[in-house]
Amino acid sequence: MVSIKIDTVEVNVTQGATILQAAEQAGIYIPHICFHPDLPPVDRQKPADVIYRLGKRMENARPDLRYEGCRLCIVEIEGQEGLHRSCCTPVAEGMIVRTVSPSIAEFRRERIMEFVARHPHVCLTCAQKEGCARFPCSLNIPETERCCLRFGNCEFQRIVEYVGIKPETPRYVFEDLPIIKEDSLFDTNFNLCIGCTRCIRVCRDVCGIGALDFIYDGHGRIIVGTVNTTLQESACRFCAACVEVCPTGALIDRESLEEQVPRKDAYPTNSDVPRRNLRPLFHKPALAFQHEQGIEYTAENLAQVPERPGVYQLLDGQKGVIYIKGAMNLRKELEEQMEMNERARYFIYEEDPMYSKRESEILQQYCAQHGEMPAGNRELDDLF
Repeated sequence: MVSIKIDTVEVNVTQGATILQAAEQAGIYIPHICFHPDLPPVDRQKPADVIYRLGKRMENARPDLRYEGCRLCIVEIEGQEGLHRSCCTPVAEGMIVRTVSPSIAEFRRERIMEFVARHPHVCLTCAQKEGCARFPCSLNIPETERCCLRFGNCEFQRIVEYVGIKPETPRYVFEDLPIIKEDSLFDTNFNLCIGCTRCIRVCRDVCGIGALDFIYDGHGRIIVGTVNTTLQESACRFCAACVEVCPTGALIDRESLEEQVPRKDAYPTNSDVPRRNLRPLFHKPALAFQHEQGIEYTAENLAQVPERPGVYQLLDGQKGVIYIKGAMNLRKELEEQMEMNERARYFIYEEDPMYSKRESEILQQYCAQHGEMPAGNRELDDLF
């Protein structure tokens, strides 16, 4: 085991682990787009010479470039100059890592601007975005510039909101590319692709197929496409693994299109592709709700709650939800609620640095299931 410090937290991790893995183990969020826990990290990924997009042959315009990932996961390491990618930097005994600083924040905002400019983002800066269903738009934003069906439950959206959008971010320009409907399971919408290459790596490195690849255009932007004219001619088995790792709506399954909810299964049952247990996407910087049946509301149990941002739910004696709230400090707020809320007998919580957004999502899910707000939220007239 190796002992390191990340921000103010002492972490013991296995020798050979990366800083990002150590941070996730400690519940410390470091934003990332290209990285996925079931995929190898990007390491100077070489573009193809040729790909096909919508049947059109496209040649690589920048053979000098190699893809080095999104670089949003950069951190500072005490005693070492510059910023370092946490997804591929191994830990070392006694290492002291900082995940937050003015220089880190500025680098991330500059870097994410390149991704945001290629994806609809006006909804992310709208003052009325909480609870918005995208239709109708009170600001009359063109439909092609609004966020997609994953708005409100989108991994890329979470990352952008955490990092922040600079005012000088270019306006999204809709390319009007037709949506590919080759397979009955999912649609491909290259208008929403940000070029993270996750789909390429899961197809090649996990499924062992390699139906997808990328090139650089003349502006140095990544363009993803198939290795032959169509997916079928590229040996795609339509396993939908690419859909599961896509952080945007560029690849979206029909179930989501029809019901506007994320799919729950990782692969269709009729796939004979070698499988691996891909984690469900919308991968938050947080743990899933712990102890779904509820933790007894005692001082001893509260002492085990981390002093981190997140969302908690208070449950009554029958374990019905009576209050949902986001908090900057989970333990502190739960301790305060213990004194104020006489009905609360149990609680559950999850860590999430974007706790206000997560609170809104959970409230909306509750309303969709129960047709009303939890009793405690109704009393406070929460809006979302």
